[in-house]
Amino acid sequence: MVDRVVFVAKDVIEENKKLAMRLKGIYDSCGITALEFLGGPGSGKTTLIERLLEYMVKDFKSDEIVYIGGDVATTFDTERISSFGVHTIQINTGGTCHLEVPHIEAAIERLGGIEFLKKRKFLIIENVGNMICPFSFPLGAHARIMVADVAEGVDKFLKHPLSTLVSDIIIINKIDLAEYIGINVNKMIEDAHRINPKAPVFLASAKTRQGINDVYNTLISLSKDLSK
Repeated sequence: MVDRVVFVAKDVIEENKKLAMRLKGIYDSCGITALEFLGGPGSGKTTLIERLLEYMVKDFKSDEIVYIGGDVATTFDTERISSFGVHTIQINTGGTCHLEVPHIEAAIERLGGIEFLKKRKFLIIENVGNMICPFSFPLGAHARIMVADVAEGVDKFLKHPLSTLVSDIIIINKIDLAEYIGINVNKMIEDAHRINPKAPVFLASAKTRQGINDVYNTLISLSKDLSK
């Protein structure tokens, strides 16, 4: 006979939310804007970040930008980002499908701790490629940016409503492919707005650079608002 059931998953998620708020407090005290990019494997997160960095390193010193890359294995993405001259550090989870607050805290400590962050302006976190788990474990970022590409299907947002709901910014990537694979982009926009009317939705192509300027301007506006 079972007389007690412990819902461990809920407790873990709730505890992580508390840790995330603590981490956000650190970001705020250091005056750094934290941006978290989330999305499925192959959605184009890394290429999108590269395109944004093309703008960012023109407006800011590369030394003022930090990138934390999360993957199950390899350092491929972080090696690509390091070519921009920004501070980079890799987190390999070894199988875990998402990053958690202790991962970020350890990475920050490895980089130089709070005193290091105080000298930077932007922290970019690229989470592990997964459309489910990472969205349930916030990392204290000022903006959680969901990247979904058209090749994932027109019903992407309907299939992942909770992930869509907790995102602050939504980017529909690879729109240059939409007409070739028969994807109704307007339907994707409508679904995203229906589930999360507060999040702005951007159409982009990291390959052709379409829409990247609009995304960048939004992120810069966010950073300016935080510094007021």
